[in-house]
Amino acid sequence: MESSFGYKEIRALQDLISSTKDDSDSDEDLRQNDTKKKVPGDITIQKGVPSDYSRPHAPLKGKDDYDIWHPSEASPASVVTSTLDTSDPREVPEYEIKFKQSVKTEDVFLNMGFKTPGTASCEWLSVSIKLPQEVQEKIELSVDPEAIDVRSPRYRLHLPTPHKVDPNASHAKWHGDTHTLELTLRLVRELDDVNF
Repeated sequence: MESSFGYKEIRALQDLISSTKDDSDSDEDLRQNDTKKKVPGDITIQKGVPSDYSRPHAPLKGKDDYDIWHPSEASPASVVTSTLDTSDPREVPEYEIKFKQSVKTEDVFLNMGFKTPGTASCEWLSVSIKLPQEVQEKIELSVDPEAIDVRSPRYRLHLPTPHKVDPNASHAKWHGDTHTLELTLRLVRELDDVNF
C-alpha cells in the first residue's frame, strides 16, 4: 500500500474541496462578484450634512478663541493656583518628584509579592525642594491631601500632587548643608489595600 499521493490524487482532492463559481447558491458570493473593490481614492465628502453640524470632538467655543479650556472644565484648585502664581512676586524653587516603594527581601529575590517596577506599586511620594540661601526657621510648609504649599521670604511653591496623600503619615526633613527640603508623603489611592 502506497502512502503518498500522486498528482492525479491531489488534483482530484482539489476539485472535490474547491467549489466552482457556477455551483454557488450563496447570495454573498454573488454580491462579491458584482461589487467593485474600494480603494482610498473612493472616499468622498458626505453630501447632505448640514453646515452647523457639530462633530463629536468639535472644539468648545469660549469667550476667547485662544482659550484651551472651557470654563466648565477648569477646577477651582487650578484657578486658585494660576492666580497665586501670577500675583506672587516670589520665585518658584527648583523641585524634583520621585516615587518610592517599600521593598522587602521576598519582593526582590523571591518575587512573592504583587509589586512591579511601575508607579502603581509605590507607597511613597518623595519631593525634594531646593531653597538656596534659606534657613529652616523661615520656611512654612503646608501639606493638604491634594497639594503641597511651601513659603519662605524668597520662594513660593504651590504644587498639586499627582495622587492624594495622607498629611498625617508624611514627614519632612531639612538638609541644611544643601539647603534642600525633603518631603516624604504617604500616597492614598483607591486600590492600595488590594495592591499591598
